Amino acid sequence: MTQDLYLISEVAQRLDVPPHRIAYLLMTRKLDEPKLRMGNRRVFTNDDAKRVADALGRTWVSETQEGRNTTERDGGSK
Repeated sequence: MTQDLYLISEVAQRLDVPPHRIAYLLMTRKLDEPKLRMGNRRVFTNDDAKRVADALGRTWVSETQEGRNTTERDGGSK
């Protein structure tokens, strides 16, 4: 099983918010830091990204869920 991983800029882009809004939530400890780091960069899992979306009042749809939705719409032809 693979897990989708995102950098802060990717999460911000998918939520349509500037990256500094997410960074502010993390710096002020209004949101827990993601557990994973690579090369001193924060790496967000789908669960982490969903927490960010909830804190910002947005909806998070993972790439895996988007793929499932596409498959369902296409009648499972993917």
